[in-house]
Amino acid sequence: MDFSLRGLLHFKSLAALGYPFDKVLLEEPWRTYDVLTSLVGRHNAELILTMLHKWLNNNGCTIDPETLRKYLTTKEMWG
Repeated sequence: MDFSLRGLLHFKSLAALGYPFDKVLLEEPWRTYDVLTSLVGRHNAELILTMLHKWLNNNGCTIDPETLRKYLTTKEMWG
């Protein structure tokens, strides 16, 4: 993600949750999509998910969008 988008998520997360968005990514990655949706709305969360999917595929991690969504919404995927 570019700096401006990371900054937006960081400060929206601080205001809404009381901690930075990176904490969700590191400590509870299965909550990522739900937190994104609450911070920026469903449409923007979908755009970010698409950006992440393209970035992963461009950098050698071939994953389909549904599997990526499962990783970002389901605790059991993190074993």
